[in-house]
Amino acid sequence: MHKLLHNLLENTASSLFILYQSFSFGVLLLSVLLGLYDEISDFPKDLHPVIFKLELFVSAIILFEYLGRLYLSRNKLAYVVHPLSIIDLVALIPFFQPFRILRFVVLFARLFRITYRYRYVLIAYRDIFKSVSFELLLLLSSFPLVFLIILIVFYSIEKSARNPEIKSIFDAFYVLFITMTTVGYGDITPITWEGKVLAMITAVAGIFAFSSLVATMSAGLSNYVNMLRSGMLSYRDMKDHIVICGWNETGNVIVEKLKDYGRDIVVITTQDLSGYRGFHYKKGDFGSEEVMKDAGIDKAHMVIVLAEKLPGYSEDSVDARTILAGMQARDLNRNAVIVLEILLRENAKLIKRRNVADYVVIGGEVVGSLIASLVHGRVLANLIDYIEEHLEVEVLPA
Repeated sequence: MHKLLHNLLENTASSLFILYQSFSFGVLLLSVLLGLYDEISDFPKDLHPVIFKLELFVSAIILFEYLGRLYLSRNKLAYVVHPLSIIDLVALIPFFQPFRILRFVVLFARLFRITYRYRYVLIAYRDIFKSVSFELLLLLSSFPLVFLIILIVFYSIEKSARNPEIKSIFDAFYVLFITMTTVGYGDITPITWEGKVLAMITAVAGIFAFSSLVATMSAGLSNYVNMLRSGMLSYRDMKDHIVICGWNETGNVIVEKLKDYGRDIVVITTQDLSGYRGFHYKKGDFGSEEVMKDAGIDKAHMVIVLAEKLPGYSEDSVDARTILAGMQARDLNRNAVIVLEILLRENAKLIKRRNVADYVVIGGEVVGSLIASLVHGRVLANLIDYIEEHLEVEVLPA
């Protein structure tokens, strides 16, 4: 149950999270739009039971998310009194209330909830639109101009022919727009052969425009998924997350131990990790400042630099690369907790002297469990006993 709720509500790298958040975002956005419409123009009375049931469904979703996050939180009292949790409680109140001021408060809470709780969905949409922005601008800049020219010519021809059904430019716009969408109600029709030809041209242009729009958005979505899997996305907007620089056996253990910790994890490495799940993947050399910034290291809660062994690198070279990455991470983020995994004990003295890291871990692959326990703010006694029995490990405070 705990793992399922975590994947649904907190694990931004989970496919369940993406699917559920997209659904929840759509439902909440619909409720906000219905609320805004009701403020402008009241719904017919026969629709009130349907709208009220929809509101109860929206409230049930918000309540489920509130209780789920409460269950996942370690400090439940801190979660309950957190401003975002209070906003969630306000947002779950059904919108259609007799008091207008209460309706506005609920509407504001839901709007705020959309901008914060679903920020990853909004960021994904932003990235998709950004990737196809040129194609969209090309389509949206050319087609409206063509449509406007056809509209003016169509209106002039039909008005001159005294078409009784086209009394204004809006009537002409209505005919062409309905024709363009291939709906064709038939309530207003052209009476001249020129008008009929223009209507046919509009229908063909509409099919082309809508198919091009769908193809462009599909390409953008496909490109986004490919970038996500290949580690090419930027996570500069992420906050209070954990950045792991490098990948080895230790990284596997760390990610496994931190799955339920409640923070996003971004892994930076040149290795191909597209088949892994449970964390965000940024492909690149963690020695590059731009790659570190793309992982959001300047806003991270913790930075863990692993001793990533590369072909042709000696243990001393691996440690030098780790230390340089730690120094760079410290320059980018003075407040982050920095943990370095070192292969050679003598290199730990340099780290201590330079005040590069908060913790230095010397050991092998099993120390992933120890690093994970440092993130939790405690060291498990039985884990230390196990490591002392099987490995030579030293944890040095910087």
